[in-house]
Amino acid sequence: MGRAAAVGYRALLQSSAVSALGDGVRFAALPLLAVALLDSPFQVTVLTAAGTASWLLVALPAGVYVDRLDRQRVMVFADLLRSLVLLGAIVLLLAGHLTFWPLVTLAFLLGVGEVLFDCAANALLPGLVDGNGLERANGHLYATQTIGRDLAGQALGGLLFAVGRSVPLLLDAVSFLCSALLLRRVRTVRRTPPRPQRSGHVRREIGECLRYLLRHRVLLKLTAAATLVNTVYMGQLAVLILLVRQELRLPAALYGVLLTVGALGGVAASTTAARLTEALGRRAILTGGPVAVALSGLGIAATRNIYVIACAYCLSVYAITCWTVIAVSLRQSMVPDRLRGRSVSVDRLFTWGTNPFGVLGAGAVSQLWGPRAAFAVGSLCALAALAVMATAVRSLPERAGAHLR
Repeated sequence: MGRAAAVGYRALLQSSAVSALGDGVRFAALPLLAVALLDSPFQVTVLTAAGTASWLLVALPAGVYVDRLDRQRVMVFADLLRSLVLLGAIVLLLAGHLTFWPLVTLAFLLGVGEVLFDCAANALLPGLVDGNGLERANGHLYATQTIGRDLAGQALGGLLFAVGRSVPLLLDAVSFLCSALLLRRVRTVRRTPPRPQRSGHVRREIGECLRYLLRHRVLLKLTAAATLVNTVYMGQLAVLILLVRQELRLPAALYGVLLTVGALGGVAASTTAARLTEALGRRAILTGGPVAVALSGLGIAATRNIYVIACAYCLSVYAITCWTVIAVSLRQSMVPDRLRGRSVSVDRLFTWGTNPFGVLGAGAVSQLWGPRAAFAVGSLCALAALAVMATAVRSLPERAGAHLR
């Protein structure tokens, strides 16, 4: 890794850390703000849906523009957009005009910024590290985001909301400004130069990426398996609160403890994924991850012991995070630079766009047979991901660095 690339990688890590802290604060505070300002539970759920709808509506065209333009500038633009949107929301809140539709617009525009930033960051990272260092670099990036968002940020968000309703939004706006400033240090040389802006070719460029992915069996199956694994995780996360509060009748504080334990599992996976791959090989990780998720779900379904549930949930998050780090790194190394933005957008469209189906499916099973059944059914879906990966990993090298284009 050259000096400029090393500086850029450190700047990307620092930018992600600052931004993730602000995101975590907002994730905790925005639902509290919605409950305080809105009139009905339905409006609160619409607000939540607006924040995730951006992946379904703008992911594919966002990937096209990430491949056309300078990715560092796309990330800076996304940060500045989100900061301005949040500052506007603060003005409306202080003036007493932050009602339902402005909140929905806020959530959607923040989601659009997230789509642009995430696609650009994932496409940019391989230009900052050597091929052999992708898994370690992605692991550090995931660990930074998990610590900032899931551990520090969300805990801080509730405390800041108690100080003042606008305080968490202000901190998030400042975090995006700081992130944009840090990104100015990112300089990378793309293997292929950005394409000049053209009009009327967005569908054609999306089609180019889709045809490429459809021709590559491993990439196609990686996306299918990632979709299954992520859907299982989101479904089980959605019914975990039902298991803790309604089934086991445990204190609400223990639910927060479980989430913290899971986040710690994610941090541990992020920091050890590369070393685990060096020890066991890619194939073992990509096939063993779904097995660990399935066993964890069955363990949670079969016990009433909160300590066993905590360990099983931690194992599940560890396995999913480790699997994701390896899968993302593999995809980055296999896809040509000119297609990386679009490749990320297609992957996120399926893996994140299907989250509502996992939540609704787990909720329906829980309604019919209880939350334990939802964990058991999720385990079967995880085994389906194993079946998909088992036929794809045979052609993979065991170590990183291959497949680079």
